[in-house]
Parts: sequence; structure tokens; C-alpha cells
Amino acid sequence: MRERTADIRVLGAEVSFREVPFASPLVLSSGPITGLTEAVVEVVVRNRAGRTARGRGSVLLSHPWAYGGQPPRGEDRDVVLRGVVEQLTAGLPGLGDQADPLRLGSLLAASSREIVVRQGIPELAGLVCAAPVDAALHDGWAKALGAPAYRCYTGEHLGADLADYLGPDFRTRFPGDYLRATPLERLPVQHVVGVADPLSRDEADGTTVPLTEWVAGDGVHCFKVKLAGRDPAADAARISDVYLATSAVAPAPVRISLDPNEAYREPGQLAAVLRALGRLAPAARDAVRYAEQPFPRDGAQDPAAMAELTAQLPVLLDEAFIDVAALDRLAAAGWSGVTVKTGRGHTQSLLGYCWARHHGRFVAVADLTNVGDALTHSAAMASWLRCDTTAFECNSRQYAPAGNTGAAGELVVRHGELDLAALSREGIR
Repeated sequence: MRERTADIRVLGAEVSFREVPFASPLVLSSGPITGLTEAVVEVVVRNRAGRTARGRGSVLLSHPWAYGGQPPRGEDRDVVLRGVVEQLTAGLPGLGDQADPLRLGSLLAASSREIVVRQGIPELAGLVCAAPVDAALHDGWAKALGAPAYRCYTGEHLGADLADYLGPDFRTRFPGDYLRATPLERLPVQHVVGVADPLSRDEADGTTVPLTEWVAGDGVHCFKVKLAGRDPAADAARISDVYLATSAVAPAPVRISLDPNEAYREPGQLAAVLRALGRLAPAARDAVRYAEQPFPRDGAQDPAAMAELTAQLPVLLDEAFIDVAALDRLAAAGWSGVTVKTGRGHTQSLLGYCWARHHGRFVAVADLTNVGDALTHSAAMASWLRCDTTAFECNSRQYAPAGNTGAAGELVVRHGELDLAALSREGIR
């Protein structure tokens, strides 16, 4: 690996936590989320040119997403995740020699995997815990350079090309080759419709804003529909109801993505939903763009059934995307592409995105109910990516607005788009 003046060494690191209550429950197929812990990591780094900077990263420790159906449950999971973040943060100064953040992020992922094995927790939980640490490294590295991180992912500042991480097909290629030259200044908001979210004022109980009022207030027209995954006919009816409730009032053609959160056992179940939806509401079926992780993260699907399904609809990896080294195998198994989710780590997200763009795979940005620094980080990254859809979830404005302090609180939705003028355009934000 080549040495660069941009290479950093970690001089110090610290972590803090805060409770983030949800204004209303986010209901997934696995149950409701009513509040989570935010982990915030700050690092002090110095590069070979002698410039010192402070980097910052954050994530909501979403144990329902990280653990899925695995034990332990409830508060015990939160305690475990906090402890892992503390271990990874404490180990930063000894992580390795001076290097760029892709190298350090890869070493950090290896450290998280060691903890995962030692403590017997899911590998995805380790990635979530490493995410704020990883983000802080990229942030500090770019701030020491005095530039947005996304302009710095080039051969001038990185010690190795992408072949070191993604294989020989990526020789002489760097992440900057796949990014926009100029970031987007606005992103269409993809509004989340939870399994139990009310669609109209008649369905609302006074504690939750109904979907039609979100459409009227924010002008949103892109929707991510969470599905219960118990009955294809019921799921098709839910998608149809969302479409009918919004298409008459939305200011632009309605676009829908599906997120069953691993609720289906096999491809035939999602295919049945699509068939039922086509019969019930053809216009709603036409509005569906892609589906995220319909099947369990650790389950193998029949390749022929996957091929039949993905011929109808792109099916993207989410919870099953835990290692960039597995992406070629997962693509061969029939997955259409990936979701970019900073909650699984900046390094992992960036490498997965580059892999997908290089191979012509479908890419979308997903959320982890990002709040505060995590929200500005995710929004900034999305603005630099060339995704197949630019819709940006931003679901903390629905479920955890109290967590959006600082610049995140200044991000404004106008005419269905998130205005990014409040971003500093420094570091990873």
C-alpha cells in the first residue's frame, strides 16, 4: 500500500450516547420501535502533512434491524450494542499504522467481526456498532484535507485502488470514478408507510399524522411501504390502498418501493403479492420500483425462483449485505443490487456502491431512522451517488424529529424534496 500525505493516525477518540424517543412507533413486520439509543463517536486525527482535525460519526443503535429474530431481546440488546461501540472506540488509537479511511475502515470491520465471534452476536450488529466509528474516521480524514470526503476518494489521496477491496476487475479504479462531479442540492423524499400507519384522517387516532396529511404538507410522492408478510392478498391490498390514498393528491406521479423486512420465506410469496396487486390495481403495480430484502438474511433462495421474480422487479440486498467480499456470490444467487445504508458503515456502503455501479446493478439509498449527524451524513452521501433512484428516505422526520438537532434540524422538505442547503459540505457532510 502506498503512503500518502493524507494518511491519518488516530490521536484520540471518545463515545457518548443519548436516548432518542420516537414520536410515534415505527411498525415493522417484526414489531414496533418506540425509541432507540444514538451513539456518537468523535475522533482526533493527524495526517502525514501534520494537519489535525476532529471527525464525528453517529448512528441509532437499531437492535431490531441488527439482530432480526436472534436473541437477546429488548433492553439487553441495547446494552450489548453500547458496549461494542465503546470497545471499538477505545481500540481506535491502536487500530494500525497511518492509513487512509478505506484501509482503516476495513481494519475496523475486522475488529468488529472478532468481537462478534467472541460475544456471539450477529455480524450485522457488529457493523452497526462500527458505523459511527467508521464515519468519524472518514470525516476527520477529509477535514484534515480541508475538502468534502467525496472529492478525495482518488488515487491522489488513497493508498490503494479498489482492487484491494473488490478484486482484480477494479484495478486502477477508485471510488471517485463512480461519484458525481457535483452533488445534488435536493433529493426527493421517500416517505415511509409503516405496517400500521394510518392512511387517512378517518383512520388516525390523534397521535399519528395520517399519510394524506404528510402528502398535503410536504408534497411527497415517493413511498416505501412496509409489509407484514403474512398474507399476499392482504399485502397487495395495503399497497393498493397506499396508492389510492396518495395518487389523487400527490403533486407528481406516485412511486413505490416495498420493504417486507425479511417477512417472506421464499420468492414465490413476493411474486404472489405482485400478481395479486396487478389484478387488484394495475396502476399501483406499475408504480412499484423495487423491493428491499424480502427474505431472511441468512436464507438461501432457489436461483430459478429468484430469476423469475427479479425479471419482474429488482430485489435488493439490505440485511443480507454484511460483507463486500460476498457480493459476487449474492449476485450469482439472483439478487438485483444493493441498498446503500450508512448505518452499516461508510466504508462498507461506499465499496458496495462502487461494486454495484461497476457491474450495472440496481442501487438505492436506505435509512436506519438516521437522526442528527447520521442524517446529514446519509443525505450528503446520497447527494454524491449515482443511484437508480434518487429518492431519500429521511424517516426520522416522521418518527424521531426530536433527534434532529443542529444542521439536521435545518434540513427542509419543500415540494416533496429535501433541500440540502444546510449541509456544511465539509468532511462526510
